[in-house]
Amino acid sequence: MANGIFDKKSINFELIDGLPDDHGTYLFLFEDGTIREGYYSSFPHPDCEKGTVKWCDKENEWFYYEIAVGWFKRIE
Repeated sequence: MANGIFDKKSINFELIDGLPDDHGTYLFLFEDGTIREGYYSSFPHPDCEKGTVKWCDKENEWFYYEIAVGWFKRIE
């Protein structure tokens, strides 16, 4: 950071269909076209369909479960 201004930096991602192999927090593309950070686990919520990801609305502190159509893998 120089003189209180952030340097520009690009971060590249690749969109991968389906879900990641490992559990963890990722950026997901959902069925409605939104992109959100969510948590994927190999032990999903029992009432949810396959491909369901848990995400949190931090403002209202609610958790939601939605089906993801893809996830974003960071390209180094």
